[in-house]
Amino acid sequence: MILKNIFVLVIIAISTLRANAQYPVPIPPGGRMAVHGWLILPWNTNATEGPIQAWFSHHVPEFGADSPHNFQIVLNGTLTVRELTTAVYLNESTSVPSYPDLRYLSYPRDMSSSGDTKPFQHMYFAHEIHSVPDFDHIIHVSIDTTQCHCEKNFPLLCNSENILQQIRTPGVEWSFPTLTNDLQNRLLPPTVIKGRITSGPVLCPITVLESIHCMIGPDFNHKC
Repeated sequence: MILKNIFVLVIIAISTLRANAQYPVPIPPGGRMAVHGWLILPWNTNATEGPIQAWFSHHVPEFGADSPHNFQIVLNGTLTVRELTTAVYLNESTSVPSYPDLRYLSYPRDMSSSGDTKPFQHMYFAHEIHSVPDFDHIIHVSIDTTQCHCEKNFPLLCNSENILQQIRTPGVEWSFPTLTNDLQNRLLPPTVIKGRITSGPVLCPITVLESIHCMIGPDFNHKC
């Protein structure tokens, strides 16, 4: 059967895990019965050309009572994992302060070599969990890189090639300093807002196209 217009698929993996199992989810000594959910975020490829390549985002708590979901993992691959791109744990102590500003991690939709030169980039943004209660939110955004610019203190880095390279780095962290880091300020369509890559001088206008997935912590078993 030919799959068309695939955007988000949800796969529920039900497995008996052993301590030495090659599975990219934390397992306590002795192993445990675990139920894990994954969001599959496909790349912009033709589904008829072979296996669907995608970002796989753990954190779908359909079985919250059976398996903890107080961590965040994003994988890059097909059904075979290519790399562990992101692994962020939720700090459960209330003494750990939240980020003062709203933060998301980005993952390109087009991972082909031709995507390295496209001025108009489509991305998945995943809210970066940090401290309780927090929320898990994944959105689809677009970035017109011709509208990006660099801070004045970094003129040598402000060229289109370097800007594209930073934007297309999987798992790069974006900060939105005009918004506090809470559920009420999550990015929703049709918002257009300026974001900053925290590891560099790049600032870009971000256009939110769709809210894909949102769950409320610390158990992540209730929708936003």
